[in-house]
Amino acid sequence: MNRVFFDLSSFLFWSEESLDNKRLISKDGVIDTNGAISMDGSDIDPEVREMLRLLSDAGFSINVCDTVPASHIREVLSNAGIQEHFELIVSSEDTKALAENLKKLRRPGDFSIFVGSNEDVIEAADQAKIPTVAYGMDTRAIWDKTFCTARNPLSVQDQIYTWKMVHEIATAAISKGVRVLGIDGMEFAGKTFFVDKLSRYFDLLGKDNTIIDTEDFRRGKEARYKGEDMGEAFYMNGYNFEKLIDEVLVPFKRDGMLDTVVYCVDIEEEAFVNEIPYKVSEDGIMILEGSMMYRDPLLQYFDMTVYMRVDYKEAEHRATLEETPIYGEDPSEVLNDKIIPAQKLYRARHDPFINRDFVIDNSNYHRPFFIV
Repeated sequence: MNRVFFDLSSFLFWSEESLDNKRLISKDGVIDTNGAISMDGSDIDPEVREMLRLLSDAGFSINVCDTVPASHIREVLSNAGIQEHFELIVSSEDTKALAENLKKLRRPGDFSIFVGSNEDVIEAADQAKIPTVAYGMDTRAIWDKTFCTARNPLSVQDQIYTWKMVHEIATAAISKGVRVLGIDGMEFAGKTFFVDKLSRYFDLLGKDNTIIDTEDFRRGKEARYKGEDMGEAFYMNGYNFEKLIDEVLVPFKRDGMLDTVVYCVDIEEEAFVNEIPYKVSEDGIMILEGSMMYRDPLLQYFDMTVYMRVDYKEAEHRATLEETPIYGEDPSEVLNDKIIPAQKLYRARHDPFINRDFVIDNSNYHRPFFIV
C-alpha cells in the first residue's frame, strides 16, 4: 500500500502562486499575506483540492497525522469539503505514540511519506522510518530535519512520486540481498542527485551503504583523447575500470567487506595522487555510480542495475547551466564533442536498457518515472 500522511497545516497553507491567483480574482476582503487563508478549512488552496483528487485517483491512501485533536481535524476536513479523500486520522500529543501508531500501520513493502511542517510529527515519522517533505509556513526552520521541501502542491506530488521510486529500488535491493547496486547514465542525467536520495533512504531504513563514483577512476587526458575520434576515445579509454575491478570490486566480492585506500588520477596533475578511502561493511551495500558501466569487464560485478535515461537535448540544456568545468573544459563542448558521441556508441553496442532491473526516465527531473 502507498500511504501519504499530511498534517493539518498542509491544508491551511496557500502557496505564493495560489495567493497571487487569488489576489487577481479577489474583489473584497483582505488576504493574509503570510500564506494562511483560514484556520477552519472553509477556504483552502484549489491546488490542494486538485492534489488530493489526483493522489486518490492514483491509488494513494491519504491520511492525516497531527498533534491536534482528531475532532478538530475532522471539523476542518468537513468544512473544506475534502473529507472523502481521507482514510485515517492519526492523532496524539505524544511524539512516541505517533511514531508507534505509524509503525503499526505499515506492512512489509508498504510505502509511506509525510508532508507538512509540524516538527513533532516530523520527528515521529523519522522514528517510524518514513521520509518527510517540508511543506507549509516557515519551512526553512525544518529543512535540516526533513528529506526535502516543496513550495506548492504540484511539487508536493513530484516529491511523493520521486520518493516512491526511491523506495521501490531501495526495498528491492534490501530484500534481494544486493551488495553492488549500479546506477548508470550519461552525464547530466541526474545520477548524483538520485544516488544521494537513495543513500539517504538506505540510512533511514538502517541499511549501511557506500557510494563509489567511477569519476574517481578516470584515466589521464592523454588516454581520454587517444585517437582521432574524441567520442570513441572517451568510450574506449575514459575510465580505468580495470583499476576499479582490481582494487575495489574483486576485494569486496572476495572478502564481503571493503576497507581500503585507492590512489586515483588527479586530472590537473595527471598523476595518481588522489588518495580516496573506501569502506563498505559486511552488511553494507555498495552503490556504484557511473557512466557506460554495463559492459565487459564491469557488468558481471553488479547484483542489481539501474539505468537513468535523459534526452540529449535536455542534457545539453543542463550543460549550459553548469558553471564547474568538466575535466577542466567547457561543459557544453565536452558534452557535444565527446560525451554524447561516446554514449551513442555505448547504446549501439551494449544497449543499457536491456536486462536492467530498473530503467528511469529523468528527462523531467521534477517527475522521473520508470520505463517498463
